[in-house]
Amino acid sequence: MTTRELTTRASRVLRPVLIGAIAIAFTIVPTVLRSPTTTLQATGDPCVNGVVPWNPYVVNCNLPTRSIPKVRGAAPDAGAIIACRDKPGCLSWYVNN
Repeated sequence: MTTRELTTRASRVLRPVLIGAIAIAFTIVPTVLRSPTTTLQATGDPCVNGVVPWNPYVVNCNLPTRSIPKVRGAAPDAGAIIACRDKPGCLSWYVNN
């Protein structure tokens, strides 16, 4: 085998590996950059000062209290509407479950 044959074989193997690594990087990097940097801390309060996206069940201190018990199919409360903003299917999942 000559050096040129080895180089050709190596480039045939490394090309798909490099393309795969670039594809994975393009999917992981935006996710890491968009992930929220704030975390909820357990303070003992029965409510959270803010809205947690995709979690309409979190009780917010700044919004009116929720009606308990929650009736299936009833109108969602303000916290659920805010938490489910721009998330298709989130409100229907909250209302019907």
